Amino acid sequence: MMKNKTKACIDTELHKKHRCKCEKSPEFRKAYAAEKLMYSIAGSLCRTRLKQNLSSRKFAQLSGLTQREISMLEKGDPNATIETLLKAAEGMGKKLVIKIR
Repeated sequence: MMKNKTKACIDTELHKKHRCKCEKSPEFRKAYAAEKLMYSIAGSLCRTRLKQNLSSRKFAQLSGLTQREISMLEKGDPNATIETLLKAAEGMGKKLVIKIR
């Protein structure tokens, strides 16, 4: 149930933010895809943290990040580095997997 709720929130936020944009624009599609990816990562981190019953404080301690960094990641920070994402994943006992298609 939480998975659907998180996805719904992500989709709603993206829709609100871009509802007036022209979806046929290549620039728009590229920006939208990048933002959707960051929201997807944010949702995945948040769902995993909640599944493990971790507070953001405990998650920060386990990952070696600050609570502010955790908050930014879970909000879809577009400036997140691979190093930060790696620390977050490892803090929850998970692996960071990046695929190029």
